[in-house]
Amino acid sequence: MSFSGSAPSAALPVTTLLLPPPPYDPQVQWRTAMETGDLSQWTEKVNTGYADSAAVTAASAGIPPHSGAWVMKQSVIRPSGVVEASGTRMARYPEIDALAKAGTTFYYSWWDFFPTALSYGASGWYNHWQIASNDASNTGTPVWALSIRGSGNTMVLAWGPNGSVPVQGPHAGESGDRAYTSPIAIPVGQWVFFEVMITPRGDFTGALKVWMNGQVLFDLSNVKTQFPYVGQSLLTWITSNNYGTGLTPTPFVHYVDDVTLSLGRIGYP
Repeated sequence: MSFSGSAPSAALPVTTLLLPPPPYDPQVQWRTAMETGDLSQWTEKVNTGYADSAAVTAASAGIPPHSGAWVMKQSVIRPSGVVEASGTRMARYPEIDALAKAGTTFYYSWWDFFPTALSYGASGWYNHWQIASNDASNTGTPVWALSIRGSGNTMVLAWGPNGSVPVQGPHAGESGDRAYTSPIAIPVGQWVFFEVMITPRGDFTGALKVWMNGQVLFDLSNVKTQFPYVGQSLLTWITSNNYGTGLTPTPFVHYVDDVTLSLGRIGYP
């Protein structure tokens, strides 16, 4: 299985997040529900091939709304005809980078709507979400990637999705890529809640835990989750993706709402 990623390029204009009047959760570091009608609360969009992310209304997409009228539509429109495949990645930098440099455990959560199940053959791959990090020379690489398997609509958590992760890992005494699988299928035709807990570490004291609708999919401790911090201008970031090749159906589309970065679990309703 192969995955790929992209280092930062020209950033989108950033709109300051306006929190609702108190009371609000003081643990929330950043949140976007796309209710500005655009993607201006994200830091950057990176597209490869024939794919794109855009703010749309749930009504125009023919899906049920989640918390408001607007959602983010991520589409792989068709194969790109190039080795890197087609994909779209949305990133947020400032808060994640600051927390990663401080070594502070944080949570990244979002709601996702899949109209259909995904499948692909032996030569295909798919990347849904990833942690990326810069090495000492500020060269970025995906370190962990959350994917959907080629059949069964279940998830894979992969270390070293493009083979450029820190030397050794994710656990002490290991090297090369690693893939962890979950038997729990992603529901389609309804909103699904994902949460990821990250303890950012460049050594073997990090942790990564993933929930779907309150069920644990993956729970890893004593692992690396980023490169060691040695003064990188940007150390670690996260991207919400729709990125792959050989996908069925094509176009393959999913919708995202209420993305939250916090210091504690938001919790599944």
